[in-house]
Amino acid sequence: MSFCSNCGNHLDENAKFCSKCGSPIAAPAESTPAEPVYSAPVYTPTYNTPAVIPEVTGKTKALGFIGMGLGIGGFVFAIIGIICVLSFMWDSFFVEMAFFWSLYLSFFSMPMSIIGRILAGKSIEGGNTSGVCRAGTGLGLAGVIISCVMLFLGFISLTMA
Repeated sequence: MSFCSNCGNHLDENAKFCSKCGSPIAAPAESTPAEPVYSAPVYTPTYNTPAVIPEVTGKTKALGFIGMGLGIGGFVFAIIGIICVLSFMWDSFFVEMAFFWSLYLSFFSMPMSIIGRILAGKSIEGGNTSGVCRAGTGLGLAGVIISCVMLFLGFISLTMA
């Protein structure tokens, strides 16, 4: 509610002059928007929380050891096989034996290496980060590669016969 500053009469809301004394009514001061006040952002430090490390169960450890054993076994069979194949290839009398030994030893080394690599990989996925699992996957891969080379050399020995 507003009143006339001259006579004190009650004024209508939209009146520009007082209805009693006729004096002009001052327009209400327009409110100007306040200047925006800059406030610096509040720094809240974030800390790196450690990742949740899954609990390594006995099954995961067993998979790692079995995978490592199979990976090492496949690798050893592959090394023995490639040595046999290379030694038989250079002697003309045993060239046929090179193919036989490459098939025979790759029959053992290839599946052992592949299964060892898979089992050690599953153990790593289960949270086992020991060197046993890394050795199983690495030697399993090496066994597969050497077995493939051994088979390739065995087939080459057939062409030499």
